[in-house]
Amino acid sequence: MGQAISAMRESVKEADKIAEEKAKQELDILQKLVDSKLNEFQFEINERFLNPDATSKTQVPGIRALRWERRSLTKISDNPADSISETVDQFFSAGGEKTSNAVKEGFKGVVKTALNVFLGNVEVGEFSEEKFFVYMVHNTIIRVDVKLWRWNFSGEGFSSKYKSVLGYIMCISAVDPSKLHTAEFIYLISEYAGDDEENVNKYIDTMQKMYTAARKMKQNNRITEYAKDD
Repeated sequence: MGQAISAMRESVKEADKIAEEKAKQELDILQKLVDSKLNEFQFEINERFLNPDATSKTQVPGIRALRWERRSLTKISDNPADSISETVDQFFSAGGEKTSNAVKEGFKGVVKTALNVFLGNVEVGEFSEEKFFVYMVHNTIIRVDVKLWRWNFSGEGFSSKYKSVLGYIMCISAVDPSKLHTAEFIYLISEYAGDDEENVNKYIDTMQKMYTAARKMKQNNRITEYAKDD
């Protein structure tokens, strides 16, 4: 598995101080390269939040970012997808064990399968990939954006010590159910609750009650705010 660039820099210990400084400088350059690319990716994702009408013409739009995760790795092994799995675990850890491990594991499988070709690429050069996934988690429709950048060095390339660098950013956002077409909504509900009609109907009823309660709470808060202004 790859090691975080920052952690690797901290662990650099060379007998020759000049060699140690050179190794740290190489890692600093790699970190700046990855940060620059991930900043660009984050800007692009934020632009989608700022232009939901345009986004909704081609994709299911998220409302706004609920959580971000950025990673930068070097010395990538044959299984960089393990890092993606760790990030997904962190994303969904807030709900505890009953956050539906089946959903989480299923989601990880979908992500790893979708990114398998990119993550397994050992061809020399610079590569990027972008994917988004829409899922049901915590009784909420969410969108997860994943954008990755990778640079595989040649044998005599950037560094004789570090062979490749991988940076990726993940963003989780909630989706407004009203933005979904009926067929899309049914697909997501069935994926979460199963294909049994009774279970699907029960789950839809539960979600309707939850959203109704949330809307009522929001309306009550607005009324309270207006009363304070008076």
